[in-house]
Amino acid sequence: MTSFQRYRRPLIAFLCFAVVLWAGSYWTQLSSTSAQNEQQLLMQQLVDSQASAIERRLSRSLSATDILAQEIRQQGGDFNTFDEYAQGIIDAIGGVSNLQLAPDGVIRKVYPLAGNERALGHDILNDDSRRQQARKAIDTRSLTLAGPFELVQGGIAVIGRNPVFIYSDGEEYFWGFTSALIFLDDLLKVTDLNELERKGYRYRLSRFDPVSRESVVFAQSQESIDAGATEYDITVPNAKWRLAMSRPQSSLGLLFSLGYGASLLAGLLVAAVVNLLLKQPEKLRQVVDEKTRRLEELAFYDPLTGLANRRLLHEQLDQALKRLHRDGNKAALLYLDLDEFKLVNDTMGHSAGDLLLTRVAQRLRSVVRDSDLVARLGGDEFGVLLQDTHEIGAITRVCNKLIASVETPLLIAEKEFLVSVSIGVTLLPEDGENGEAVLRNADLAMYDAKRDGKRQFKLFNAEMRKQVLKRLEVEEDLRVALDEQQFELHLQPLISFPSSEVMGYEALIRWRHPQQGLLYPDAFIGVAEQSGLIREMGYWVLKEACRLLRDHEAILGTDSIMAVNLSPAQFADTALLSRITAITAASGIDAGRLELEITESVLMNDVEAAIEVLASIQAMGIRIAIDDFGTGYSSLAYVKRFPIDKLKIDRSFIQSLATDRSDQMIVEAIIAMAHKLELRVVAEGVEDEDQYRRLRTYECDVAQGYWLSKPKPVEEIGNALKDISGQMQKASFSNDYLI
Repeated sequence: MTSFQRYRRPLIAFLCFAVVLWAGSYWTQLSSTSAQNEQQLLMQQLVDSQASAIERRLSRSLSATDILAQEIRQQGGDFNTFDEYAQGIIDAIGGVSNLQLAPDGVIRKVYPLAGNERALGHDILNDDSRRQQARKAIDTRSLTLAGPFELVQGGIAVIGRNPVFIYSDGEEYFWGFTSALIFLDDLLKVTDLNELERKGYRYRLSRFDPVSRESVVFAQSQESIDAGATEYDITVPNAKWRLAMSRPQSSLGLLFSLGYGASLLAGLLVAAVVNLLLKQPEKLRQVVDEKTRRLEELAFYDPLTGLANRRLLHEQLDQALKRLHRDGNKAALLYLDLDEFKLVNDTMGHSAGDLLLTRVAQRLRSVVRDSDLVARLGGDEFGVLLQDTHEIGAITRVCNKLIASVETPLLIAEKEFLVSVSIGVTLLPEDGENGEAVLRNADLAMYDAKRDGKRQFKLFNAEMRKQVLKRLEVEEDLRVALDEQQFELHLQPLISFPSSEVMGYEALIRWRHPQQGLLYPDAFIGVAEQSGLIREMGYWVLKEACRLLRDHEAILGTDSIMAVNLSPAQFADTALLSRITAITAASGIDAGRLELEITESVLMNDVEAAIEVLASIQAMGIRIAIDDFGTGYSSLAYVKRFPIDKLKIDRSFIQSLATDRSDQMIVEAIIAMAHKLELRVVAEGVEDEDQYRRLRTYECDVAQGYWLSKPKPVEEIGNALKDISGQMQKASFSNDYLI
């Protein structure tokens, strides 16, 4: 027997032993790593859910201070029905232990009062432990959260203080605080921390103390957390809380140690289980593949809906673009956003919102082909990648199906919800050089669909991006213009037909742009309306118009009126009446010299509410005119219900007055009927002498237009008045004009 044959069996046995020992050790290490990763992921999700529960409860409970502040402002600082109102808020919001009013910083009212009597009379602004945060709330004009701390009436709680500022006599002053008190125990009841502690978890809730610059623990489990605890920062007003959780190592470490021993034992039994040992690497590969698959699901799929996530969609877009450039095919990306999703979250909570998202995801998946990719991009946004799509008609059909599918009513918690979807469409490969560009352009198209009324789809085009960038640039310049007072007013004279003299002016805004020079409203008003800046611009116009009347009486006259346009955003502003009162009072002019022009379409949105607002304005002595009359939805039958003084006939009826018999009859009828209602009539857009003569024959009251005078800066009004006077003298008017 040769030496090789002698040692062949022990050598094979040793080799098999080595293979099995290695394989077992590798499997043990892999399983240990995978188990630790799973535990870490589960712990992160657990911490996130508990922290989110605290954030949601705090946010909902602290909203009670905003509700109280709004009511105080509406009642001018007097709040006689506080107890009933507070009871309603506590019942509706929940989680609030009591609500407080602290005029001038001294707690005067608490609801419920029982058990909280010691809080009455507490001076927040002079309490050493409370003064700093209270002063900070006043300085920043924002809600602050104090605590947790021990209350004078007993117990540990956090308290949100909201400074209230109100207008009085045209000036704003600090009224006091509205406060919501939340006991710490009640706040923690919305979490599962106590139940988790019974299961072996440990937690610690701390906050950063801005005075001591140290972390202060205000709630924790009986057992201290481990050094490697998972942490989550909780965002609260003017502070930061931190939730840390851990769980002691289980018996998995012992099990894995036994795994190494089992591998050694298996190696010693190699002679009897050779076939089994040969299959061991295959089993190990299966374990590795399964773990890899699970990790890929976490990395590339949305855990709520099971759809692909944004990361996977990005990868698929990049791959699709490369393939499309290579083979010349086409594809499309649809960017979807639910239009009314916030309503579900606000009324039914996030659980209902999650359920709605899951059902919407199922509907989207059912509409498209199996080869198409549906992804959730985050929140209520989804993406659909339509593969190998060549025709716009096919894309249109898919979009319409998706819109119809989403709009089908959803039943959630026995309540029916109707949501719609807006879709932006980009074509691949022409609408983007990479996945990021394609998504961005689809997002632009989607927002264009929302601006046009929602419940529709829009295809991206290069002009759309230019328009969006241009609008953003104009919006930013408008904000600077408001801050730096770049606007100015030009005045267009209003001519009285009976006297042929100037009886007033309309104030028209202009923008003196530092680079582009003088800009007219059509260059920026649309952006101002979309961005919401139109409201403050409108109040600036009103304030400046009053100043011009006061400071330029020598030019404008002591009895002339000033007409100012009131935007829809201003008319809907709850502070409209107080702002008008403050502006007129500050200027010192007679309110009777002001005239506010309001478009008829604004009044028709809510007729009863409009009548109430108009009556309040008229009670100040300010005149009211309906602008652009004849272009909206109202009629003289409606007009007689409104407390107004004038009608301004839209320029579209005046432009063709000389040639269009229908317009002639309409204008003449409007003037006659308005006079029957004791209303004066202004004709705007008078461009030539023929129009002026006809309107004079129809007994119109006031004329306005370029034939008489273009809008001028106040410094040029003197020359404009001379030109008008000369023009009136040169023309010869007769009341027997033949039509």
